[in-house]
Amino acid sequence: MNGKKELDLLRRLRPLHLMTILVLYVLGVGFAHYLGVQINSGLLLTGVLWVIFLSTGFYFLGDHFETPFEGGLNDIQTDPKPIQGNQPDHNKDLLLYISVSCLAAAAVFTVLLGVQGGLNLSSGILMSCFFGAFCLLVVPGISLDNSGIGEFITSIILVVIPPALAFNLQYGAFHRILSLVIFPIFPLHLAMILILRLKSYPADVQKKQKTLLVRVGWVRGIFIHNLLLLSGFLLFGVSLLFAMPVRIVGPVFFALPAAAYLVWYLSHLENGAPVRWPLISLLSLVVFFLPVYLITFSTWIR
Repeated sequence: MNGKKELDLLRRLRPLHLMTILVLYVLGVGFAHYLGVQINSGLLLTGVLWVIFLSTGFYFLGDHFETPFEGGLNDIQTDPKPIQGNQPDHNKDLLLYISVSCLAAAAVFTVLLGVQGGLNLSSGILMSCFFGAFCLLVVPGISLDNSGIGEFITSIILVVIPPALAFNLQYGAFHRILSLVIFPIFPLHLAMILILRLKSYPADVQKKQKTLLVRVGWVRGIFIHNLLLLSGFLLFGVSLLFAMPVRIVGPVFFALPAAAYLVWYLSHLENGAPVRWPLISLLSLVVFFLPVYLITFSTWIR
């Protein structure tokens, strides 16, 4: 029984999304390193712990209020068992305790960032946006997760803010070189979110959850996914025209064959091609994480 509870708690951590945040955070620090900044290990560690604890706190808070953050590969269906009489729901209480503890830890790390001199106007704005975007998805009454724009907010939370914050804490200001990479990565991540939600599409339709896929339909959703993949790699190419170093952006095109095969495979689903979820999930992860890894590696070996 304890093993099942531990597995349930692990799933609620959204390992895929935490890994995305960590990888993108390291990418942001990598660009500061690429620009010649001497990395402040104290700020790096404190910033990482801040984003992890704040994210985890909101994950468990959403599960407590039954407005869960997007589950990724572990799409948790929160169908709580009915409580008989006045018996308290200890599981929901545990989720709330974990959430409050994580958010309190995030508050402590916020103070530590200020003590270490990492807080300025731009980093404060980014941290406020990170906090506010989570609130838009998990706080009851204003949750936009199933509004049709939840996927966009999710990608902003996971892909845009962490690298920008990590870079700003080290560099002290914004720089166009980071935006030239974040803009192409954003559609790749949004495409991954769409394809991972495709598996739960029948259940979402049955429950009348107004996700982006439900609103546009799965056929048009696949078309949007393919368009997002194309736009992501196209934006990588455009970044080269804005003096982005080839040694940074060039390696991402090693993921292009996997993206092309995924587009071809998904395009045949409408014609009755067999659906192989493990293959689809693997390809979607490769198409997103391989370019991110290659860019990150290139920035750190300067």
